[in-house]
Amino acid sequence: MSQASPPPAASGVAAPSAPAVPATPATPAIPAIPADAFAPGRRWRHGVVVGISAALGVALYGAGLRGDALSVAVIVTLCLGYWATGWLPDFLVSLLLMFLLAAGTSLGADVVFSGFTSGAFWLVFSGAVIGMALAVTGLGERVARQLAAHCGHAYGLALAGFVAIAFVLSLVMPSTLGRIAILVPIVLSFCDRVGFAADRPGRTGLLLATALASCELSSAILPANLPNLVMAGSAETVLGIRLGYAEYALAFVPALAVVRGVVLVVVAMWMFPDRLSAADLTATQARGDATRAMSAAERRLLGALALMLGLWFTEPWHHVSAGWVGLGVALLCLGPLRLVNLDAFLKQVKLAPLWFVAAIIGLTAAVDHAGLADALRPALAHLDLAQMSAIPAYLVLVALSIALMFAVTSNAAPALFTPLVPALAQGVGAAAPLGVKTVLLTQAVGISTIVLPYQAPPLILAMALAGIGLRDATRFCAATAALSLVTVLPINALWWRAIGLM
Repeated sequence: MSQASPPPAASGVAAPSAPAVPATPATPAIPAIPADAFAPGRRWRHGVVVGISAALGVALYGAGLRGDALSVAVIVTLCLGYWATGWLPDFLVSLLLMFLLAAGTSLGADVVFSGFTSGAFWLVFSGAVIGMALAVTGLGERVARQLAAHCGHAYGLALAGFVAIAFVLSLVMPSTLGRIAILVPIVLSFCDRVGFAADRPGRTGLLLATALASCELSSAILPANLPNLVMAGSAETVLGIRLGYAEYALAFVPALAVVRGVVLVVVAMWMFPDRLSAADLTATQARGDATRAMSAAERRLLGALALMLGLWFTEPWHHVSAGWVGLGVALLCLGPLRLVNLDAFLKQVKLAPLWFVAAIIGLTAAVDHAGLADALRPALAHLDLAQMSAIPAYLVLVALSIALMFAVTSNAAPALFTPLVPALAQGVGAAAPLGVKTVLLTQAVGISTIVLPYQAPPLILAMALAGIGLRDATRFCAATAALSLVTVLPINALWWRAIGLM
């Protein structure tokens, strides 16, 4: 993970009352592949990615897929191949995706470039502004100092603390994007506080564990993320089933929050091992003793954050999305509140993360508008579970929901899975039947198992804000998903048996 050198903190805030804390960059560029990606010795890589995409296209054509659905499937496979392998810079792959979708399909610019009009795109921008404001005013360092006093004595304790904070925030903040926009700058400040520099594996582990916890653990709380809301809304509309907050939490918190949280901590400690040395602890303690009064800039920023959180909490009443609220607060920080120097921000901000987020959102929209999900429905509706007992059927349904995530990402998977529930429930063996509600709920287990970063758009936001490399994020997601398959799935099944869902 790389970070650009920050500008002097004094240029980012108007007349602070105490020495400014050095700014931690909020949006460093996602690490790029060397410029010789097309060197003669590396051209075979492009042949592999193109060949796999072409072979899939031929197979799908033979299966009857035609038109934009076929084109989108091939284009998405090609770009996902480059994103997964890192054989081309992420920025270049993002442009390639938008070019191929615009030139090779009839979807139109409003679909292909829909990422630029999405609130998530502008949350990346506003997150960069707010993150820089937290750094240059010293408010982020102040919060990090308090966290360091409680969690900064051991790497494992810090991991567990931030994972727990991410889950607790999901109880009160119903936006995964919002939680990430707030947490990532605080984690960055904490890492600086305890001596986890940009080249320390502990920094990467803390950022990835916190980001993935924000995405996955919220699946245990009904209104905490978009896939849950899509599932609940579709269930009420299509199936006439209304999911309750308490019954949903009872079904999922033990496995999807507690056990999965432990998985995130264990994998982070294994893949990104680190420890706080005696020198780190001494320096942390020394900095903790240097308390100071809150500056005027910090108070202005605290008021802006309180306004932002208040507007996020009251979104059901004013109907202004989190992205536009974040953009408004970012403009306050850049303008009348005088918290971030505009010239310093323009020199520091990187465009690559913004294009990456726009491309991922455009990919999701293209899959939806091309009808790729509809093309899958006939095959899925004929899935035969009649000869299976409850546990094998449960595993097949979870596998199905995980597979759908590869095709349509986590946000769209519930809209495809939920209408299939009646047909899937009828196919379960009579000897140990799964009820319609149980079949419905199995998708949450799969959708909360993120195998690749693109499957969870909020994770892409976290990567952009923290400068997390795609390779590190992919390895971490794949490892946590693999461990979850042998821990979360069976423990959840046992819990469901205990409470009567299976």
